[in-house]
Amino acid sequence: MHEDSVFFHWCARTTQIEAPFIQPLAVEASHRRFYRVQSPNQTTSTWVAMNSPPALEQNEQFVFLAGVFADHGIPVPRIIATDLERGFVLMSDLGATELAQIYGTKNEQPALEAAVATLPTLQTVRSEHIPVYDEARLNMEFDLFDQWTLRGLMGHEGAVLAASGAKVLNAAKIACVTTMLEQPQTCVHRDYHCRNLLFNQNQLGVVDFQDALLGPALYDIASLLRDCYYRHSEAQIDLYLRSFLQQSPLFDPADFNALKRAFDLTAVQRQIKALGIFARLHLRDNKSSHLVWIKPVLQRLVEVTGAYEETKALSQLLRNIQPGLSDALGSLA
Repeated sequence: MHEDSVFFHWCARTTQIEAPFIQPLAVEASHRRFYRVQSPNQTTSTWVAMNSPPALEQNEQFVFLAGVFADHGIPVPRIIATDLERGFVLMSDLGATELAQIYGTKNEQPALEAAVATLPTLQTVRSEHIPVYDEARLNMEFDLFDQWTLRGLMGHEGAVLAASGAKVLNAAKIACVTTMLEQPQTCVHRDYHCRNLLFNQNQLGVVDFQDALLGPALYDIASLLRDCYYRHSEAQIDLYLRSFLQQSPLFDPADFNALKRAFDLTAVQRQIKALGIFARLHLRDNKSSHLVWIKPVLQRLVEVTGAYEETKALSQLLRNIQPGLSDALGSLA
């Protein structure tokens, strides 16, 4: 593609390597594309280059927050060069190993410990340029499930279920959002999960931070431990949630049961949103890469919502949705 050749030429000129080896990295949920850049003999330093459509992505915010987070000691990439008019960014390379690849190995514990220990520091970040994660946005995100998963992906059957379950969905939304707004409001990464956290040479790396907002203090730990892309055991979740609460000055670990409920309702809002986004990626953006995660995330939601009185009705509604949604996904395979 012509656009790619322009971008690759910019990478070569910026790194001062005549014919760099440019390797595409994993496709993500946004419109951005990432590449690892190095010399053909692979003996020199490597970089990561981002090609991000300026009209569709927050490139200025990405560059700005990279500086703000670095100033607070958050291990984010260092910005080396930019062409924001065209959406090109060259940055330092934090390594190739995501937490998704670490889980289940001997490095899982130190990686998770590092990820948890970074959160209290991240929550101290303050800037007038970090917007508030307000009630309207939290509600809108919850409603993505109705719009894109039920009515969009499932069609008529989903629309019928959405209509009959409207009161149940609304009651659960109120419970989740109220709980989120009652928490201390801090800087939250918003996508603090195993695909956006790296662990190389015993060092954590944090990427994809441009959507950070001032929001619920349990949001990022919920993203980490109730990850859409990996299932931690409940014992692990309790272990690392307790660790986070002990390290955070914002919470009293003695209130664990109440905080676990708030943590779970925060995770429910986030995973309901994720189901809507995964469907939207397919229907609107022609990206089917995240459809595979819909069924496991839905199953986990059934289990978590079934544990609390205010979301038990949602759990039953989600159970009722599972067969039709499975059929809809099967037709796309």
